[in-house]
Amino acid sequence: MLELMRKHARNWLMKVLLGIIIIVFIFYFGSMGGKQQAETIAKIDGKIIAYVDLQKEYQNLTELYRQRFGGNLPEELLASLDLKQKAFDTLLDQAVVMAKAKDMGLEVTNEEVRASIMAYPAFQRNGVFNDSLYRQMLQYNKVTPEEFEAMQKKGLTTVKVEALIQEGIKVSEREVYDLYRAQTEKISVSFVQLAPADFAGRVRPTRADLEDYLRVHGDQFRVPEQLQVKVLAFRGADYAGQVKVTDDEVANAYESQKEKFTRAGKTAPLAAVREAIAAELRQVGGLYRAADEAKKAHDTIYQEENFDRYAAQNRLKVATTDFFPLNRPPAELAGIEDLAKTVFALQKGEVSGVLSDERSYYVVKVEARKPAYVPDLKAVEADVARAYTAAEAKKLCRREAEEMLGRLKKGEGFAALAGAKGLSVAETGFFIPGTAVPKLGLSQELAESLFQISEKKPYPDGVVEMGERLVLIRFQARQAVSDAEFAGKKDALRGALLTAKRNEAVRSWLKETKKAMIKSGRLKITKDLKDL
Repeated sequence: MLELMRKHARNWLMKVLLGIIIIVFIFYFGSMGGKQQAETIAKIDGKIIAYVDLQKEYQNLTELYRQRFGGNLPEELLASLDLKQKAFDTLLDQAVVMAKAKDMGLEVTNEEVRASIMAYPAFQRNGVFNDSLYRQMLQYNKVTPEEFEAMQKKGLTTVKVEALIQEGIKVSEREVYDLYRAQTEKISVSFVQLAPADFAGRVRPTRADLEDYLRVHGDQFRVPEQLQVKVLAFRGADYAGQVKVTDDEVANAYESQKEKFTRAGKTAPLAAVREAIAAELRQVGGLYRAADEAKKAHDTIYQEENFDRYAAQNRLKVATTDFFPLNRPPAELAGIEDLAKTVFALQKGEVSGVLSDERSYYVVKVEARKPAYVPDLKAVEADVARAYTAAEAKKLCRREAEEMLGRLKKGEGFAALAGAKGLSVAETGFFIPGTAVPKLGLSQELAESLFQISEKKPYPDGVVEMGERLVLIRFQARQAVSDAEFAGKKDALRGALLTAKRNEAVRSWLKETKKAMIKSGRLKITKDLKDL
């Protein structure tokens, strides 16, 4: 897809810190319907933050993370990022900063906005601002100059607010040296590992044990609710042939993406890539046509409740899926962002808003639902037996590891006790705490344990869990840092620490300011995020 379609809006704080102007390339089609688009989620000084603003910011963040991972972002990782909460916090932060800027009398002039936009390389041709290119890029992304300039004005206002917050922040010599030590001082540890699988042979479950386990852990074996849906698909490729691309559009696209056509310092001439650019522009245009058709279909169907009749009247093919659970959507719909969450919130007969993936737009109707249920033991006995055995083996393993740690802390020899238990002692060699530990890996729990141990306290407070393994660690040695090397790195470390402290000052200020504004009634959060 063209870079024009791949741009994204970044987190507002990153925009400020990096000094980057980002164009919002998100076209929102009201996927939750007109009522929720207008729904208020918060108010600050009487000004509304609407649900549609949250949805746009969420899509922006999602696109940002997808691009960071090269478009290959697993759904599990995406869910763990909690982007909806980040989007919600971003909107509140933006509103708080703007309100406080007004309190402080901070203003950004039109001249300042104009100068910042004219300095942005994406709007320049041969190093000079090009108004035609600027407006074309905004037009392609359905952003008006007024909207973009308002966004830029917010960014510049934020810069001024942050400058006031960060005034006077300094770092001491001791802080710089402590940072250097944390980054360079190495330690080594010895360790033994215990595996729950080695204790599985001691577990002999009875049928009563399995029945009790299923009763308590029924959700672990629950057959989830399933849906069957009807789908209208509007594919960009089907509309690309209707798009007319002008020579001027091709030339502007070429100028704005020259790096894409540059190899080994040589840029391909426009004539050589003209057809490829035109094809991509038609593809982009086809997506917009598909989007418009999908929006029109959704609005008509939503108002007239005539999904099948609309499809028949417009000669559109209706696809009906098999039943599927929340975590396994049909392959043909798997690329749709938040498909399952969206359609599982609908009742039988209800129609979604416009959904999309990278190539198409969709309108979906829930055809039927199958409720979730917990099967009886006979149907899942083998699975229950495996889960019960694994759980009990893990308990036995932990009991053994904790008993060993207690004996070690009382003075028993590490190697002797390990040998008596049939375990091998290994050594990591020197490494920097906080980085991946040789032969063990990296985890938050392990990192915390490493900072607990020293020459005087060789063992951490508890056993460390590393995936399926339990690990006992013992401090071995510490490697001294080089003061000569510190002298050469001091200035860079000071700059990094100063930036970190300034960023933390902004975060703390925002946190405390939001609390104060909520307490005073200036900021009111009207919707719980869990309900959105």
